[in-house]
Amino acid sequence: MGIIEWAQRRETPAQRRVWALLKRGSGFEVPVIPLLHHALLAERRFRKGPLRLLWSKAYHEPLLRMQCASVGPGLLLLEDMPKIIGNLRAVLGARVRLNGEQVWIAAGDGTPKTLEIGDDTGVGHRTEFIVGTTITIGRHVMIANRVSLLGFDGHPLDPLARARHEPPGAEGVGPITVKDYAWIGSDCTIQKGVTIGRGAVVAAGSVVKSNIADLTVVSGNPARPVWKIEPPPGWDTGAAPAAASVVAIQPA
Repeated sequence: MGIIEWAQRRETPAQRRVWALLKRGSGFEVPVIPLLHHALLAERRFRKGPLRLLWSKAYHEPLLRMQCASVGPGLLLLEDMPKIIGNLRAVLGARVRLNGEQVWIAAGDGTPKTLEIGDDTGVGHRTEFIVGTTITIGRHVMIANRVSLLGFDGHPLDPLARARHEPPGAEGVGPITVKDYAWIGSDCTIQKGVTIGRGAVVAAGSVVKSNIADLTVVSGNPARPVWKIEPPPGWDTGAAPAAASVVAIQPA
């Protein structure tokens, strides 16, 4: 037990005196010393910005390239490199952007699993890819922070089978596909067997259990369509889309 936890109990006179001293001490403030603290702020900005990027280029990126089957030009790692577990074949396109503390897992048996991330796609902080067979991410996809793509259940529904530490059956494994230009908001969960359509949007916090059509906005648990996005000019040709409009889907 630490000193704070001990004093917080306030069961004895000594604990009460120490707690009172700690409370008074918590109000102590260090005044701003302009020259000193401007220098400290500049040091922090340099360390968290250019120096971190340089370290990533010199250390994390080469190590990640060694672990991937192929990596296109222009890879950008922000902070750390993904933690890769299992027999995973990772294929990264050009100009892929990866934020820190990601986990990529080839789940299930030891057979090779495949993760593909297309050109100009960005993947947010603390995103996890649990690959049961394949996870395929298209081009120009935006995946926000703390998103989970779960292609493997991990355990069977049968409680006795779980107690025997058996893996899930075939129904607990499936591919996940995210098509070009899709956008997945923060804290979403994408379950096995799901295809997210081209240009679709998944609202933050949603749980996606079924396929999403192209140019559709979904929200909720389970995620349901709420808007339909009008195709922007050049959409059918595969060119980079211009601005689009959205149309509300009327409830049934």
